[in-house]
Amino acid sequence: MQDDEKIYRIELTNEEYEFLQNLKNELYKKLSKMTKKERLQYFRDNYCNEQKLNFEKEINGTIYKVNTHFDVNAEESILNKFFRLTKKS
Repeated sequence: MQDDEKIYRIELTNEEYEFLQNLKNELYKKLSKMTKKERLQYFRDNYCNEQKLNFEKEINGTIYKVNTHFDVNAEESILNKFFRLTKKS
C-alpha cells in the first residue's frame, strides 16, 4: 500500500452487526448442506454475474468505484473471505 492510499473502516451498531451475523449463519447453514458442485452453481447463479458486481456509488460527494476480480487459484473461498471481513474485531 502506498502512503497516499486511504483506509476506510465501516462502523456497525450492535443491531447491524447481529443482523449480518444472522444472515451469515443462515447462508452458512444453507451452503453446508450442499455438495461442492451445488455450492459452485449457487454462487454462479446468484453472485457471480460480473456486471452486477462492478458498480459506482456516490456517497457524500465522493464517487466510489467497485470492481471485482476472482482468482480461480485462490486458497480462500469467497464465503470464508466474507466471514473474515465481517468478523467483529
